Amino acid sequence: MPSADGTPRPSVRAVIPLDPTRSRDVRSRLRALTAPDPDAADDPARPVPSGSRRPFGDALAVAAERYADAHGVLPVPHPEPARVRWRPSVRSALAGAVALALVAGAVVVRSVATQPGHPVTLPVPAPLASSPAPPSDATSGAAPGPTGPGATATAALEVVVDVAGEVVRPGVVRLPAGSRVVDAIEAAGGATGGADLARLNLARVLVDAEQVLVPRPGDPLPGGPTSGSSSASSAGALVDLNLADAATLDTLPGIGPVLAGRIVEHRTQRPFGSVDELVDVPGIGTALLEQLRDLVRV
Repeated sequence: MPSADGTPRPSVRAVIPLDPTRSRDVRSRLRALTAPDPDAADDPARPVPSGSRRPFGDALAVAAERYADAHGVLPVPHPEPARVRWRPSVRSALAGAVALALVAGAVVVRSVATQPGHPVTLPVPAPLASSPAPPSDATSGAAPGPTGPGATATAALEVVVDVAGEVVRPGVVRLPAGSRVVDAIEAAGGATGGADLARLNLARVLVDAEQVLVPRPGDPLPGGPTSGSSSASSAGALVDLNLADAATLDTLPGIGPVLAGRIVEHRTQRPFGSVDELVDVPGIGTALLEQLRDLVRV
């Protein structure tokens, strides 16, 4: 903006026109306000010592005087903008650090959770060696017996035998597995005075569901010798289905320990009335009956 006499003015926001009569008073006040030395304010012509720089306040006052002499007005100084310095407090810094840590943790957890899992190969156990199958009774037509856990445990822990003949208390007794003929006789109360124990193999191991017959002197033993060394067919004697023990029945062709036990169990509940009733025993068919017809009797 040009001044009144046409000279250009410096770029300022506003100027204050001064009356010429007040110019001297204004200069004096400026000099008094900006001079660090009060004496220098009253003496505008006081020289500045050589080798030293004019104080900033004096320089500002001189510049203002020259500007007023040239333009007849005083410049309005521009206030410098205050410098803003961001300095967070300790609490704010800690809060920011905690927030950053939480965000970083959430990012890490999310990245780990979204990663696909790796397949894990489980070791395949080696197949257990299967136990050999029991021999089949296909030739005898025997049906399989009970295979439940209770039947297996009972067969492994005890045997049930029928003690008959010259004993104090004939009947069925239960003995631990591995018991012998002498144990069965003692469980039945012992032999009577008329028993002929010399004809029995007292050390023979009992078989489940067999009959132990204690004879009198002179009584023929069913099936011949009870030692099991010879079969009924080789001895030439017929085996009595109601009197022979399980070991003797086992010597018959096609009759194994299972069928021998079933024959003893059947005759205990209902004695045989004829050889043909063998077909009532589970596992004995017509074909097996014809093989046994000439070897057994009742």
